[in-house]
Amino acid sequence: MATFKTFVTSIALAAGVVQVANASAVKRWGVPLPACTPATPFVYAGCFSDMGSTGALEYRSEVNSDTMTIEACVAFCKGNDFRYAGLEYYGECFCGATVKGSLSDNSNCDAPCKGNSSEICGGTSYISIYQDPTFPPVDETIITDYNSVGCYSEGIGGRALEYQQNLDTSTFTIEACLFACKDGGYAFAGVEFGSQCFCNVVLGNGSVPLPASSCNMPCNGNSSETCGGAAALNLYVAPDLESDQPCGYVTVSSSTTSSSTIPTYSTPATTPTTTPTTSSSTTPTTSTTSKSSTTTPCAGYGCTKPTTSTSTSKTSTTTPCAGYGCTKPTTSPTPTTSKSVSLCTSTVVSTPTPTCEYQCGKWCSNPLPPFSDQGSCSTSAANCAVQVFSCFMNAGWPASQNCFAFSNWCNSVSSYCSSSCPGGNCNLKGCKSKWPPVGPPPPANTYSPTVYPCTQTTLSKSTTTSKPTTTSCVPIPTKSCICSQPHNPSKGYSSTSPVGSISLPCLTCNNLQSDYNSGNHFKLYTSSDSKSCSSYPHGSVPQGCKDSCDYQKKVCLGTYAESCKSNSAKDIAGGKDSYASACNKCQSQWNDCYSANGGQSGKNRCTGWNSGWY
Repeated sequence: MATFKTFVTSIALAAGVVQVANASAVKRWGVPLPACTPATPFVYAGCFSDMGSTGALEYRSEVNSDTMTIEACVAFCKGNDFRYAGLEYYGECFCGATVKGSLSDNSNCDAPCKGNSSEICGGTSYISIYQDPTFPPVDETIITDYNSVGCYSEGIGGRALEYQQNLDTSTFTIEACLFACKDGGYAFAGVEFGSQCFCNVVLGNGSVPLPASSCNMPCNGNSSETCGGAAALNLYVAPDLESDQPCGYVTVSSSTTSSSTIPTYSTPATTPTTTPTTSSSTTPTTSTTSKSSTTTPCAGYGCTKPTTSTSTSKTSTTTPCAGYGCTKPTTSPTPTTSKSVSLCTSTVVSTPTPTCEYQCGKWCSNPLPPFSDQGSCSTSAANCAVQVFSCFMNAGWPASQNCFAFSNWCNSVSSYCSSSCPGGNCNLKGCKSKWPPVGPPPPANTYSPTVYPCTQTTLSKSTTTSKPTTTSCVPIPTKSCICSQPHNPSKGYSSTSPVGSISLPCLTCNNLQSDYNSGNHFKLYTSSDSKSCSSYPHGSVPQGCKDSCDYQKKVCLGTYAESCKSNSAKDIAGGKDSYASACNKCQSQWNDCYSANGGQSGKNRCTGWNSGWY
């Protein structure tokens, strides 16, 4: 049975006060845990945009912004078991299990912290994000790392797991819920009432184990699976989504020569007993040591694991520790009973997924998905093309002029699909070797040594679980755009040739299932991150097209007209636009765009999620 980091809500929450964040996506109930100091320092991850409706990090803390420092925000997020901490607008502190914003230039994070003016606390709509390095690498393509731990009660006055996921209730399965929680970076996942999915980084609000009979409702999408019950969850835990050094972690040193040291956890309420565990320094051979497990009484926050002691003639000392979660260590006696345990060592090689493939100024493109045939290659090319307008919007002047080169690169990817894939020898690596993107080098591999009981290898299964075929996000066909490019050659633009070659951003079906299910069937794709794009219900398509016209005008003036300022008199005499004539063209195109799209209705389009594109 796994052990959990749990917390209990306040009396006010038990009386029915519920905190809800972003009801359109996920909901959170509960009160925070105490801050955690000292701890392994978080590392700076970068300056990220925070302009989407969901926020770059999902949880906003109530730490006093008037005295905010990086240390205070990081300590709060660490104490609440979040992987990321973020600071914005001089002192607002946010935490999250994943980051939803896009990486931006560091110059956008320029606001001094109110509690320490020598530190930076993000900016306006930009957030400085720090990452806890004690979380292990995660394979986001599998869910076999989630272990079932039984049936648990709902919380008292609040949810046991605070983030509810919006999934299709008619096809609901355990696998769909686990993938949703995995995508969010949550270690805890629970299914309830046949069709409800909840996630969190902790189990809270007084949730306790229940008899298995209390979880008795079949899943709506698979009657052979059990999806909790009334106020009861089937609970799953993924240890690899938790920190290797949670709050209360104690580092152990020893006078003996040892190739591996297994840490224990301490709390203010108990006195831990610790001696080192030794193993052979040769890899991958194993060694044997005498070990017995004795569970000591523990109460309060930080009691995450039973302490263990090992039979050895050497004594151990713990390193000095001060502040929250630290207690005075003692030397443990040699236990009277023992059993033989073999320890194995291995090295995990992690290849990080690149976050920036093609860079123009302050903007980076999302990496193209891999492909192996013409169909998947065309999908990848469409993924590229739909990001072109985002480049113009976010690269900044004069770097936005490089977005024309990005657009040409996307066209090259599309040409590669037509020329190479029919022969059966096409893939993303081959495409990028022929048409290399202009961006930063890919991140380097990381190497993490691990120590584990060898007996665990006999319990593991060599199976791979793939994601369900029904996904929550699908590629966007770029030829399905609803709004019409105006046609007026006498004024310098046509249906196939917009001013400055800057096309309308695409308004088409919403590719995010949760947003679609909430009634927003259409989306205007102006960002590389679909979650940051505006969405519209049926009946609002004309407004969506007007917004598309507005965005086109903004980029037309900000990139094309600006570039015409450098045209010489000779250039203008030769037919090129001056700044004034370019502005007039942008304005005329905008007026005609409104007229051309006033009657757009989107009728018979996007009538079902991932259908009705054309």
